[in-house]
Amino acid sequence: MQSVGPYRFTHMLGICPVGKAWAAIDGQGRFVTVAVLDAAAANTPGWRESFAGIANSMSQMPDGLTFSYADFAAAEPWVAYPAEVGPGAEKLFQALGQECQPVPNEEDGKPSPISGLPQQVSGSPVSGTPQQVSGPPVSGAPQPTSGAGAPWAMQTTALPTVPSVEGWAHPPVAQPAPAVPPISTPSDPFDTSGETRITPVSRPSRNRTWLWVGAVVLAAVLAGGAGLLGGGALGGETPSDPSTSASPPLYEATQLSLNKAKFDAELAPIAEPWLPELGGCALDTEVGGPELPSGEKRHVFCRYLSLSVHFALYESPDKKDAARTHRQQMGVVNRALAPGLREAAKATGGASGAPGSYVEYAGNGHDGRPVCGVWWDRDDSATAVYFETPCAAGIAGNWDALRDVWKRTS
Repeated sequence: MQSVGPYRFTHMLGICPVGKAWAAIDGQGRFVTVAVLDAAAANTPGWRESFAGIANSMSQMPDGLTFSYADFAAAEPWVAYPAEVGPGAEKLFQALGQECQPVPNEEDGKPSPISGLPQQVSGSPVSGTPQQVSGPPVSGAPQPTSGAGAPWAMQTTALPTVPSVEGWAHPPVAQPAPAVPPISTPSDPFDTSGETRITPVSRPSRNRTWLWVGAVVLAAVLAGGAGLLGGGALGGETPSDPSTSASPPLYEATQLSLNKAKFDAELAPIAEPWLPELGGCALDTEVGGPELPSGEKRHVFCRYLSLSVHFALYESPDKKDAARTHRQQMGVVNRALAPGLREAAKATGGASGAPGSYVEYAGNGHDGRPVCGVWWDRDDSATAVYFETPCAAGIAGNWDALRDVWKRTS
């Protein structure tokens, strides 16, 4: 009889393109369902990470599907669900975009029930040692985001495209939804044109002649009063307009000058709305600056209050599209980490008026705290900016705070 960890398989529930769903029993006689990822799929880049990431994400959702034990490092990774939660194994494969075909009983040809009599199952046992799973979602080997090390810098674990394996028909990347939806076509995710507006109240018409006479009388009174009170105290001079004479304080002016020097002609358009607010900007070519991520030609890291701000110039539009897609996938897989996260959409920059793509995403920081981020790239260049902050300490879980920053700096 096959087994994994403390569970002894009783019979197979279903066969999926990338694995199998089993009914099993533990040492105390409690029934479970176990999802086992085939070794061939586990050895295909992306599948092991997606299997682990989605199992953890589903367990953290409200009324989520909580598993008992799992071993994501086994040659054939597996997850065990108590029978009380229903067909947990099948639901996990469905979240991966895989439909399991039920296995009929040999006796009557009907699908096997979860709690039926134990049946002998042929085949080699599945290896692996169980582990109690707790804490943040398991998402593969973390890779820190480039930049000057914020303690909460987000882990941007790659969710690679899964290559085709002969005999399998599966999505390019497994997600809680069957696939990452394309960025929607509305011109602005924050458009309020459909909202009800207040109709201006028409004012009653007035006699223009009396208005003219009243204006003349008022001017005469003011002229006489000025002579009585001041006798020409203004000296005939016109006060200067503060809006035209004011200049930024010396420190802010110095920061602005330093910031401008960090951005060349290609990065300047997307960085320009940020320049008066940024501090501590560093180029990838500077000592102590950020590392240059794969696919980028230039990277500038800056600070704005609690935000970690990244400006990137990509080697090609395709490289930029791939980076955007990666963060869109993070928004789908990690939605439970940051309630209120919106779907990606085409948008118009609030400051530039330029068309582009807007993406909200989330992930776990190096210190385990959820991090919220916004990506923005313009259609007219191979550049992008993305900014991140701890979801709780940075914005108190309020996505509107990040959206406000985007409106003022896009």
